[in-house]
Amino acid sequence: MNILIPDSWLQEFLKTKATPQQLKEYLSLCGPSVERIYKKNGEILYDIEITSNRPDAMSVAGIAREAAAILPRFGIAATFLNDPYDIKSKVESRKLKVEKKLFIKTDPKLNPRWASIVLSGVHVGPSPTRLIKLLEATGIRPVNNVVDITNYLMRSYGQPTHAFDYNEIGGGKMILRTSRKGEKIVTLDGKTHVLPGGDIVIEDGNERLIDLCGIMGGYNSSIKNSTTSVVLFTQTYNPENIRKTSMALAHRTDAAGLFEKGLDSELVLPTLVRGITLMEEMTGARLASKVYDIYPSPYKPYTVSVSKKKVTAYIGEDIKNIEKILTPLGFRTKIDASSVTVTVPSFRKDVTLDVDIIEEAARMFGYHNIAAHLPASEPPVVLPDVELSYEQEIKTRLRDWGYTELYTYSMIPEKLMDMFGLNKHKAYKIANPLSDEWVYMRPTLLPGILAAIKENLKHEHSLQLFELGMTYGYRQHDLPKETPVLMVAWTGNRLREAKGLAEAIAALFGLPFEEGVYGSVSEADAEILAKMEITEPVTILTVHIEEMVRRANPVKKYIPIPKYPPVIEDFSFVVPPDFRVGPFIDVLSKIHKLIQSVTLLDGYENKRTFRVTYLDTARTLTNLDVAPVHQKFLEYAAEKFGISPVI
Repeated sequence: MNILIPDSWLQEFLKTKATPQQLKEYLSLCGPSVERIYKKNGEILYDIEITSNRPDAMSVAGIAREAAAILPRFGIAATFLNDPYDIKSKVESRKLKVEKKLFIKTDPKLNPRWASIVLSGVHVGPSPTRLIKLLEATGIRPVNNVVDITNYLMRSYGQPTHAFDYNEIGGGKMILRTSRKGEKIVTLDGKTHVLPGGDIVIEDGNERLIDLCGIMGGYNSSIKNSTTSVVLFTQTYNPENIRKTSMALAHRTDAAGLFEKGLDSELVLPTLVRGITLMEEMTGARLASKVYDIYPSPYKPYTVSVSKKKVTAYIGEDIKNIEKILTPLGFRTKIDASSVTVTVPSFRKDVTLDVDIIEEAARMFGYHNIAAHLPASEPPVVLPDVELSYEQEIKTRLRDWGYTELYTYSMIPEKLMDMFGLNKHKAYKIANPLSDEWVYMRPTLLPGILAAIKENLKHEHSLQLFELGMTYGYRQHDLPKETPVLMVAWTGNRLREAKGLAEAIAALFGLPFEEGVYGSVSEADAEILAKMEITEPVTILTVHIEEMVRRANPVKKYIPIPKYPPVIEDFSFVVPPDFRVGPFIDVLSKIHKLIQSVTLLDGYENKRTFRVTYLDTARTLTNLDVAPVHQKFLEYAAEKFGISPVI
């Protein structure tokens, strides 16, 4: 996940004299990777990549905390300012002039912490210019002062916040539950979603869904220009539910991206308190209720220990002052003679194993500071994957033989499933396809290849294409069986060329090509070609790679170069329409020991030309030696196949 952070916003949380270039270099060495720095509208922006296990760093405050710990390692003073965990609530001690109540029902399994408050006297309007510029710089569209405050809190602290129009919440009731299959909600962007069931939602007293929790609020309770009373709401959710709903509905938002990674419930109340202050300052809001803070299972700090010996073994360095390295990151560290024990802060729940401590120590020490050492023993032997080696060899050979490789999508549209007569009940349908073109996992490569031929025929009429990819066989109540398949396609009637290529590929495995066992050679169905508006015939070769690898004979047999020259003869025959070259070659090449090979040399209309090579490894053959074999060849051709040579 990448976030954009303006330098001026970062300075609200970080006091340092480091230049932007130094921040980029040192953060990238020991923490989040700063992909680039650039200027936009006079503001310096950091484009920062955050790994998915670090939601605590997906905010301005989170990056400032990292920078404050890392920069001193490079001799640059840095202080973390305005730590949100230091925010204290004084709301409870203030008297209320008007009281508006909320009736809340929640589920701690779905919603570990709920914090909300009602604010009255709200004046909705545009935000201050500075806030608008900050949000726009990070890619967030300004809406109004209330909504902009919630977005500011999310980007500042990494804690999504939502605002409801209190007067649109029926009876002041907010019931958090899972959705029923088929329920509908219209979200803030005006889209109507049919819920698959099991999604976290909030229902009001009128039994209306007013929030698709963790993803986007409901349109019916949104903040409008006429809004005067607001429910400010911060919370955490079960990350699994949020992820499933977001993916099932193909609805991705910044809030969903944070909630699905598991946020810190300890940050909920400080964020709400900061939000109250901003609402008072920017909208003239007044408190109209108590703070509703429902937190049945507060965070209990836990410890993780690692032996010093293991730290040294993994890093290759005896790291001194490890306590000074870990403490700025928020860990309370205890060291004894043999081990290091840390108390994990609530925002670092990704640290659960001893190797996690080693990783933190190593990155802060600096991977660039770890001296390189040659291994004490020989490196482990890694044997290449046999199937992948064969696949790479096939691709290389086909490229060198003049074929063009295709990469088509592993998903195909429903219209192609119907066109090719493929059983949709025996194929995997994607639950939330990003497009109508990517709905089913392909059970065969043919639809994708023919679609590619259709497009390429606009530019070139003589095509020879191939794809080596996975097909996805159906297995009930299980994941698909992924099978590697090679498919080669030619435009035109190229059956003989296809058979020759099949034999050449089989030879790479040390095998003869057996049609039906290792693959097939055929012409594409004319009816399907017509439906796809392909006007030329298409020849298809299919090779089952997995079966060939299983039966491969990698041992090569050495055949020495003959000492004596061969005698070569060419025969042309007029053949019937159903004549098959393969059986003819198989039979005629075995009628005499002097026949070394019989190959098809040429073909035109109903004529076939074969080349016969005679060879004796012990002596030079004469015409007298070859003559009886020659005659026997012609007799067999006439007797077994009913064909005679062209004179």
